[in-house]
Amino acid sequence: MDTAQQVAIINSFMKKEIFIKELESLQRTLDFIQEEQAFVKQKITHYLDIFEEASWIEWAEEMQQQILNRETALLLLKKDIQKLKGRKLVDIVEVKKQKQQLNYLENEFLTWKQVIDQKLDIVAALDN
Repeated sequence: MDTAQQVAIINSFMKKEIFIKELESLQRTLDFIQEEQAFVKQKITHYLDIFEEASWIEWAEEMQQQILNRETALLLLKKDIQKLKGRKLVDIVEVKKQKQQLNYLENEFLTWKQVIDQKLDIVAALDN
């Protein structure tokens, strides 16, 4: 094996390691979103025990459904990321696609969470 081939193999290995780090970062972001959703779910459940208004229950059920839908998307994305990590060759286009999906999901989640936090702050004020 000549020097050029050795350099190409080392560069390929380094690129794979960089993409694995990127994929691990994506996975940590997914884990964070899951943890935050679990926390929101607990808060909603807590207030369900306190407030029994039909409108509140309906809203809480809708939020629970949104959490379940997002959870499904998170699990599918995690599965795709795991598959990418297990491949011998890195598919750069696929990594970029996963990053785009995660960015969309993360932005949608942050917007959703901001609205939820505002609603729960109002509910918390009513509770006091």
